[in-house]
Amino acid sequence: MRKNRNNHIFLKNMFHYWYMPLSGLVLAVLLNLAVVRGNEVISTVIDRMLAGEQVVFGSFLLEFAALTILGFVAAFVAAAVSGKYSVLVSARYRQQVAEKLYQMEYQYFDEHNSASVINKVNADLNEAERFLNETFVMLVADAVAVVIYADYVRRLNAGLFILVLVCYPLVLWIANKLVKKIHSLTMTYREKSDAITGIAQDALNGILIVRSFGLEQYFQDKMHTATLDLVDNEEKRTKVSTVALLIRKLIQWIPNILCAVYSVVLVMQGNLSIGELLAFILVLGKLVEAFMGLPFSMVDAAGSIVSIQRVEEILGTSEEPSGSGCTPLDEETVLAFDNLTFGYSDAQTVLEKVQFEVQKGENIAFVGESGGGKSTIFHLLCGFYRAQEGEYRLYGRNFADWDKEKAREQFALVSQNVFLFPASIEENVRYGRWDASEAEIVEACREAEIHDFIESLPMKYQTVVGERGATLSGGQRQRIAIARAILKDAPILLLDEPTSAIDEGTEKEIQQAIARVRKGRTCLTLAHRLSTIQDADWIFAVRNKSIEEVGTYDQYLETIL
Repeated sequence: MRKNRNNHIFLKNMFHYWYMPLSGLVLAVLLNLAVVRGNEVISTVIDRMLAGEQVVFGSFLLEFAALTILGFVAAFVAAAVSGKYSVLVSARYRQQVAEKLYQMEYQYFDEHNSASVINKVNADLNEAERFLNETFVMLVADAVAVVIYADYVRRLNAGLFILVLVCYPLVLWIANKLVKKIHSLTMTYREKSDAITGIAQDALNGILIVRSFGLEQYFQDKMHTATLDLVDNEEKRTKVSTVALLIRKLIQWIPNILCAVYSVVLVMQGNLSIGELLAFILVLGKLVEAFMGLPFSMVDAAGSIVSIQRVEEILGTSEEPSGSGCTPLDEETVLAFDNLTFGYSDAQTVLEKVQFEVQKGENIAFVGESGGGKSTIFHLLCGFYRAQEGEYRLYGRNFADWDKEKAREQFALVSQNVFLFPASIEENVRYGRWDASEAEIVEACREAEIHDFIESLPMKYQTVVGERGATLSGGQRQRIAIARAILKDAPILLLDEPTSAIDEGTEKEIQQAIARVRKGRTCLTLAHRLSTIQDADWIFAVRNKSIEEVGTYDQYLETIL
């Protein structure tokens, strides 16, 4: 899978609203300066009182009150700004991911488990949002506090400042080592979570097969093994977190005790006043609190970065190529493959030098063994994949020159694996053409011979069909898919073995509906059943990675009998 170079999108989004974290930084500075200045005021008053000077209560009360109000206002505004910043960046990021999912190359979904994709757009995006809302805010606040309080200690006494410099950077170095370990363990945790989600999803999607073949114990064992792997990884991550907690205690007690003892020595030597001692003890508490927060914020950030990197993988995936042309050329040849070669990888060639043309209004059938490349031809026709060699022309225009959305408007697809959304019947049909009126939807359902059945339901067209249309029979789902194709009214109809999964009685009804849809359209059908292709104008036999024979229905019968 090709990747583009457009990465670090999360960081770019953060910089997009640069003025908000900058204002938050300024407010954090004001808040901590207000605390420092308040300590200085208290320190000065205490020293003056101990020196025997008369201190008027109101002389410092006004300034102290102003500093207190400034601190509260700065803290409140900073919280409001950080909250809004988190919402704006997260919303922008989520929108980019949502848009990307609909623009990514089709091959990405072939190569990646859907459970992994779901986790990335759900759990990982939530973790990215938590990073903005909590971790990033704490990192900035703690870093600002450390700088300002350390500077205050420096101005207070150089010896105390040197002691702080010696004690705390060592702890941060140890924290950095833990961050790297946490990053690796978190990445493993996410991968194992994907695996567990994938097992659960497979079991739920295939619940009929699971119960029919007695596979319950197999999937239980598979889930149990995956869970044990996850637990083992989490035990390792817990050990690292325990070490981080120990470091927190070291930050909290050892440097705190050393600095407190040394400050008392300074007072005894006359190098530090009592007021300055009290101010230092108060600031030291704030400094220790900030230093305690930094390693834990760094560890939390390491886990969040893993989630962000996983989302960036999606955003860094190549998008479907698209041209800008959108006008079909007025030609009788609707579709043409000219020496087209395609493979899902360099070592897996599916089609080699395929060549055929389809004229306007023709009914073409593709036959051949499963895995021979018939479905791949349909995927190429819709532009889900691009050929490595040769040319594919749609209405005389090279498909690479087409706008992909306009090109797909030329096709209506009815597949053997009908997909219905867990919505109403009306909405599922309306997906064919979103601006269709109710009358047009009803008429499409009449042509697909499903209207009478819908009217027999208690909720009629508002009946919810369940996930993947589970409340309907195969034939009913197929008719709804045909109604959707009728409503789209595209000039080219693609039928991917539309009757392979239904009984013969239902097949005749489906074929009658398909015959009405085919009128005035170019039709291409993939089929195994002879009854599906007996009305075809031409039959293309797909064998040995190419189209080896072209003939009528009677000619095809002669080759297989």
